[in-house]
Order: sequence, then C-alpha cells, then structure tokens
Amino acid sequence: MSTVKTAHANILEASTVTLTAGSADPDYPLARLWDRNPARLFRADSAATLEIKVDQGGTPPYLSADTLMIPSGHNLDGMTLDIKHSGDDISYTPAVSQWVQSGGGLITKSWTPVAARYWKFIVTSPSAAPELSELFLTATIEWLKNPSRPAGRLERVFNVAHTSTASGADRFLVHGLPRRRRSYSLPAIDETQKEALLELNETWAGVKPFWLSDHEGAWIFGRLDSPLEVMEEAHQRFSARFEFVEVIG
Repeated sequence: MSTVKTAHANILEASTVTLTAGSADPDYPLARLWDRNPARLFRADSAATLEIKVDQGGTPPYLSADTLMIPSGHNLDGMTLDIKHSGDDISYTPAVSQWVQSGGGLITKSWTPVAARYWKFIVTSPSAAPELSELFLTATIEWLKNPSRPAGRLERVFNVAHTSTASGADRFLVHGLPRRRRSYSLPAIDETQKEALLELNETWAGVKPFWLSDHEGAWIFGRLDSPLEVMEEAHQRFSARFEFVEVIG
C-alpha cells in the first residue's frame, strides 16, 4: 500500500505569472493555468520557445514546492521541458533535470522541497504551439497515518442520466466519462494530521479541486464529495472521513 498524499495549494494562484518568452493565444489566456479547470486550455500563439515565470513577490517567507503536475490533455509529447527556480531572477537552478516528455498523460515531476521567490517552466523549441490546462506547482502533504483497511468505495461514478418511459422502457444518456472515487476512513489521527486536513478543507472551500495520490500511488484530480467530519475522539486523537471524487473536464 502506498502512502496517501494530497496537494492542494498551487503557488501560481498567489503569485504574479508572466511570459518571458513566447506569447499567449488571446483566445486561450495564461490565467487558465491556475483556474483549476482541466477542460480549459492555455495555448501559446506559435511554435516558439515558451517561458512561464512565477514570481511570489518581494516579502518572504515563500511557499515551498516539491512537485509539478500537468493534467493529461496537453500536447507536450516529444517536447523538451524544464522546471527551474531562482532567488534573484538571474541565475536559475533546475528543480529536476531537463526532460523530453513522453506521452500526453499526466506529467508529475518531484524534487526535494524548495522555497524560492521565482520559478520558470520552459518549453524549448517546440514543434507546435504548446497547450496545457493547468500548471500546478505545489507542495505535497504525506499522510502521517494511512486510512484504515480495507478501503471504502472504489468503484467509478458513471456520468449517466437514466429515465424510464411510460411503458417502463429504460433510457440512458451518457454525459461524459466515468469518475474515480475514493472513500477513506481515518479513525485515529493525531493533531498534525487533523490540522493538515482542516487546512486542505479551507483551501478547497467547495470550489477548488485538488490532487490526491491514492493508496495505490495514482494521482487523481478531484474534490471532496462530503464533509470531512473531523471529530475529537480523545485527547489529541481525532477521526475523519475522506470522501473524494474525480473532477474531469
């Protein structure tokens, strides 16, 4: 069983984000990179080197990051990519080694946590105008105690409307792809994990989907499907329910 993790804060949301190389297609603006909607693409206006700079501002402490996530649906397959950080906006250090992306699925890159004012995501000499829905620069939170086993509901939620005719015949209308669901019971967690869950809940606020690395190590972008129900069971001992469902575009 993999250790469950969450990632709920995107540094871009609290930063100034600009392009230092390349330009945005006006119909697919830069702000789509941090709107938490995987159905809305940002797109460059040409097949040219693209540099997305993130500036957290002049007053530390800065939010730390250890992971970059880009949802599936991008067109970065075969392109040369970098994620770098800097303290002075002059000298940039790679967070991970430059890579050539393989495939159009979820991109995840992780490194030792870094708290830096500046970050850059770079696409070098692309063969087509780069497009992606989210640039999620975040710090992951590893659960100190995994959910109790066996896990709860794991079946997918089907996005299907069902009606019956006057004669009793069934009619089905498929609205979209099925969504993964995770149901975890946390019967005995400590103060630290309780506070982390409450912070996640405040960030989620009913409108900001986030990332979950489930008990099998799969990253899923989704939302809480019901209240966490965090309760005190004894001195510095708490319980919670984590009901989670995938968000798709």
